[in-house]
Amino acid sequence: MKKPVDLKIKNARNRVEALKVFYNHIILYCIVNIVLFLVRGEVLQFFQDQNGNKNFIDWVDWNILVVPIFWGIGLLFHAAKVYRYKLKFIKNWEEKQLKKYLKEE
Repeated sequence: MKKPVDLKIKNARNRVEALKVFYNHIILYCIVNIVLFLVRGEVLQFFQDQNGNKNFIDWVDWNILVVPIFWGIGLLFHAAKVYRYKLKFIKNWEEKQLKKYLKEE
């Protein structure tokens, strides 16, 4: 039988590891989005120089701007998981699943 102290140490290590992964995610998010915004003008200029279609150029521009938004939303969910913040609908779902599986046992 494992000692409670061993379990606490394991849980603490797991939380530290989750934090490290989250911080790496933030760093990657910042680096990629800074690069995207720095090259945005160059990318748009390249397609304009190629006599590109205006709709295609707008599509490229829109996609470059949308990446940080959707990735940021994902990053918020990652933060909620790491910091153990549970949204009400997630709590309700977990409780329903728990009751369902307890009823099956």
